[in-house]
Amino acid sequence: MTYHFRQLEDIFKAFQYSQNTLEKEQLFANIMNVIRPKLMMKFRSLGIYHQELEDLIQDTSLKIYLALHKFNFNTNVPFEHYLNRLVYSVKKDFWRKRYAFNQRQQLLINECVVEYRLNQMIKRTEALYLTRLSKEDLIDSFKKLSMFEREVANLLLLDYSPSEIAKRLNVKDKVVYNSIQRCKIKMKQYLLKYKR
Repeated sequence: MTYHFRQLEDIFKAFQYSQNTLEKEQLFANIMNVIRPKLMMKFRSLGIYHQELEDLIQDTSLKIYLALHKFNFNTNVPFEHYLNRLVYSVKKDFWRKRYAFNQRQQLLINECVVEYRLNQMIKRTEALYLTRLSKEDLIDSFKKLSMFEREVANLLLLDYSPSEIAKRLNVKDKVVYNSIQRCKIKMKQYLLKYKR
């Protein structure tokens, strides 16, 4: 790589001293044609996607362009050394950004998990509250029923079938079915009237 930089040093100096914008663009294009493959080799070792590789090369190209304007070629520090430090800096910046992005992503995932669990807990709490309210409304509606109808309704809530209720209360099945219908009507009227 050093050999190429010695050849390019004249182009670097011509770029720096040129007053013509078009000439500067052509000189910089020549410089990048030589440097770009070297940058590709250096950045490819990072194991990154092609799009990110292009971003890194563009970022480095911009920094090289800005550095060529102010780099002092009269010192003993070769531009290759400066370029190597620049590439090292860009690599470190890339990994810092990648690490910060991954950390942010992990925090977002954790936040979503916490929010999901909180919503699940809220839904369960609301469901329990609504069930309790419904149960209280149902118990309140029992006040409008006769003693026999209350007994039938309680047994229905305990999952007895109408025929089992009839056997347990020593009445005919038809009496239980009629009582169930009356319970429905009275409870519906109560709930519609008082719980709107």
